[in-house]
Amino acid sequence: MPRLIISLLCLCLSVKVAAENLLLSGEVAARNSQVFVTPESDSWMMQISWMIEEGEKVSPGDPVVQFDTASLVASLEQLEANLRKVKAESKRNELVQSLALSEAEHAHEVAQLTLQKAKLDAGIPRELLSQLQFEQYQLALTRAEGDAEETAKALANKSKDVVAEKTRSQVKIAGAENELRRVQVMLDSMTLKADRAGTAMYVDHPWTRQKIREGDSVQRGFSVLEIPSTDDLQVRAWLNEVDIARITQGEEVLIHFDAMPEANLTGTVERIGNQAEPKQYWGNSGYINVDISFASQTELALLPGMSVMVEVIAEDAP
Repeated sequence: MPRLIISLLCLCLSVKVAAENLLLSGEVAARNSQVFVTPESDSWMMQISWMIEEGEKVSPGDPVVQFDTASLVASLEQLEANLRKVKAESKRNELVQSLALSEAEHAHEVAQLTLQKAKLDAGIPRELLSQLQFEQYQLALTRAEGDAEETAKALANKSKDVVAEKTRSQVKIAGAENELRRVQVMLDSMTLKADRAGTAMYVDHPWTRQKIREGDSVQRGFSVLEIPSTDDLQVRAWLNEVDIARITQGEEVLIHFDAMPEANLTGTVERIGNQAEPKQYWGNSGYINVDISFASQTELALLPGMSVMVEVIAEDAP
């Protein structure tokens, strides 16, 4: 009897407990992609007036997203009219200032001629003139000198006014032109074009988690569309933070595709994120990003966004 008990005890000690495999939800992701974001504008919300169909092939230079431009077009027309007005006012002011400057120059020339005549009269010897006439010539010289000095000052001030007014006009015109160019650049940026060939993919709204589509209003800086590169694909999976100890970098995993149940590939854990983030509708737990590379090249027609299930094979615990 004691020998039987010992045998059973040894058998129990040699049995291994089969641990459950760790399953991670994920999707096929592109390492490189062109992401289209809502452009800068005077409004913090922009409406998408047109967007290419999801899954459609695009070539470099093809338009993929068009935002509503009604307000920008109206603003552009108003700024063009304002620029014409500013230029017309500048031209009118230039003519007025030019006329005033000519008048000041003429007044100064007259004063100079009067001064020259007064100097000639005042230079007549005293003995050749009566006392009254001599004093009148001296008084006329004093007045002519004062008038010449005053007209010289007026001419200098008017010249400065002309230069200042011209500078103000140039500043106003430059400001109107800059504002017009700024709005024109914004208007041009309302049409987003592809820089690479690929397949258009819709992206999720960061608040509602619903795909952004044509007709939606989005905030500035929001991603609205993506063209991923299919040349270098990987798997992006999400690991519950409580299972962080059950996976290691460099570990081999199995990859199952929801769209192709019969197709299974092997992969390698390439990177494990450092910070857990909550996933909406997934509960209160935090999830860590896990990047998985394919172990070898595959002929499967994989596309970014395809749902996958990553299986981490657990070792049997003794």
